[in-house]
Amino acid sequence: MKKLFVALIAAIALAGVAAAQSESPSPAHTRPQSVTVTGKLELINGEIGLMADGVTYYVPRLRGVVGFIKDLQEGATVTLEGYAHPIRSEAGFSMLMVKKLSIGGRDYDLGKRDPFDRKWMHGEMDGGTWGGQG
Repeated sequence: MKKLFVALIAAIALAGVAAAQSESPSPAHTRPQSVTVTGKLELINGEIGLMADGVTYYVPRLRGVVGFIKDLQEGATVTLEGYAHPIRSEAGFSMLMVKKLSIGGRDYDLGKRDPFDRKWMHGEMDGGTWGGQG
């Protein structure tokens, strides 16, 4: 009886480990890719975005500059450089964190930090934390 109980616990533990490994994404799936895309801005599912090369890119960083950059509006042709991160739950969709925007013959630098850097995302900036603590 003891052997059966130990074997059962071992089988459950092994099954749990196998299931956890199969659900974890591969590094190639989660690593953002540096991209340059050109297309027309549109409203896609309530978000600013564009379609290029068969991929739909959501571009959340542009929300903060709408109204400040001339000609930045729906239908404008733009070139965006930054990091694309595929959205696993939506095939053919990616999140594009823009570092450089080109529109109307002008270039705009929208940030130097890698927006997918985990330290930056959690507020650990330049050795400290948000709010000067640390």
